[in-house]
Amino acid sequence: MKILVLCAYGQNRSRYLAGYLSTKGHETDFDGVKNENKDAVQEKIDWSDMVIAVTRDIHDAAQADFDLEGKKVFALDVDDRPHKIFLSLPILTGDEWVEFQEQHVYPKLIEQANKVLGL
Repeated sequence: MKILVLCAYGQNRSRYLAGYLSTKGHETDFDGVKNENKDAVQEKIDWSDMVIAVTRDIHDAAQADFDLEGKKVFALDVDDRPHKIFLSLPILTGDEWVEFQEQHVYPKLIEQANKVLGL
């Protein structure tokens, strides 16, 4: 299956999840709904069989800004901002941010994507 994963900017969650899903035998690509080149994002949507948005807000933005007709579209619920997930955490940078992603964000992406795909 050809799967496009969307996040806000196409730099973290969508890139990670697309890489993971490719190890499960899927053709994948990733991008962000805030990409200024909307035509490039639409081309990727047109190529895909399924679109996975990493949050409901990204799902809603994709539906508002792009033609998703005929696509299977799913919304996950995976935020990647430490201060939004744990209100007591400061904004993290560098190695602390990467560690947070590896411990809290990426496992949630895998778990929720596996449910959507029946893996």
